[in-house]
Amino acid sequence: MLEIEKVSVAGMEWDGALLWVAVSGACLVATYDPATKKAEQRLVYPHAVWDLCPHEDDLWMMTEGGPLGRQVVLWSLDRGAELGQFNCPDGAGAGMVLYDGKLWITHRHNRKLFCLDPRNGKVKWVIRTENETFSPTAHGNELWLIESDPGPLGHWGAAGQGRYFFSRYDPARERIVERHPVPFIPHCMAFDGARFWYTERGKKGFCSTKRKIKT
Repeated sequence: MLEIEKVSVAGMEWDGALLWVAVSGACLVATYDPATKKAEQRLVYPHAVWDLCPHEDDLWMMTEGGPLGRQVVLWSLDRGAELGQFNCPDGAGAGMVLYDGKLWITHRHNRKLFCLDPRNGKVKWVIRTENETFSPTAHGNELWLIESDPGPLGHWGAAGQGRYFFSRYDPARERIVERHPVPFIPHCMAFDGARFWYTERGKKGFCSTKRKIKT
């Protein structure tokens, strides 16, 4: 059994019953069952896995690789084989999710949200975001992501100057419609409709909190 509390989680997504996690350092994917509190290794990939999104019998993964260092891979869980892959546009590699039949990929520092056709990886449109965004996740008809406001001096500012939020984004209106400030520096996040699952930067394992976050 995988000791999930002892590994560094790079990405996560909720499938309705299990929490899927990407462990980049070990190039593996695992699932965690909150009911039993047990984690199970599901696959090992040749390259680091940075984010993931299960869909029916397949698994979308953002992995190391490609000319700009990030690629999207479609994996068959039934067959245990790769079905296809394509490069992340513009080197975007801050997380991905399947939402409304499309792949959404964040480019954190360039403040861009890419919408891709999952059949061929072609960019359908690009949205500029107000703040830095990463680790997108979806639940039902809601698209969530981590939002970072690094402050007036950006990443050259003093430590602790930045602000972080778990935010709900409306692609149709191209704007944030709900924000939950968090009192820590998050690394990745998933949402199950009632709770946020997340990891903190520099820490192993993960935590969860109800939708209304106490600061």
